[in-house]
Amino acid sequence: MMTARKLFGVVLIALAPIAVFAQDVEQATEEALDTLDQMSVEVNKFVGDVRFDESDVRSLIDLWEEYTEFAEDDYESDEGMDFESVLDDDTYLRWAASHGLEAEDWARKTVRITMMVYREQMLEAAKVMPEQMAQQMAMLEEQREQLGEEMYQQIKQGMEESAKYGKAIEENARSLPKPTADEQVILDKYRAELMALMESDDDEEYYDEYYEDDESYEDYDSDNDY
Repeated sequence: MMTARKLFGVVLIALAPIAVFAQDVEQATEEALDTLDQMSVEVNKFVGDVRFDESDVRSLIDLWEEYTEFAEDDYESDEGMDFESVLDDDTYLRWAASHGLEAEDWARKTVRITMMVYREQMLEAAKVMPEQMAQQMAMLEEQREQLGEEMYQQIKQGMEESAKYGKAIEENARSLPKPTADEQVILDKYRAELMALMESDDDEEYYDEYYEDDESYEDYDSDNDY
């Protein structure tokens, strides 16, 4: 089952210089881009022509904690982007029935809502990324001698890959479903609540776990506050 936690895990690489110390940053970037492309295709197929209203957003907010809690174990093991699998998930179907939800309709609307919030966030992040990258590159140039040429080139390559990935995320985000005028009004009203849920501590834990074994990143990050 695709959860918001997994979704944001997919794109964390674009939000910080996290590809910097990868063993093969180009391969890591290409794999991440492939995952994004797969996600976009699956999202558009799963959402179809479904539309949501304010009651759907309120339902998602009210049930978010329960919904994401029973999906945690599945997040750990799921390696695919098959949104349709949720409709055959007995745990989800029982949970939906217990709340009087029409399981398929609720799942499709939930994906549409969360993906539209994700779409907005990625497009907003893309606006500031060029300036942030320029600042980081300037700081890197200042510390070139201190770092040594080998480390400098490694970090520079990672930043270039991050910039490439960030641009691809922007393009990918634009391929996701765009809200109707009525849906946009609802998203504007509930954006803060939805973002607070989607950017939970669980996502921070995923970020920490992703890098906890990268000693070189930790050493560099501790000396250079980007």
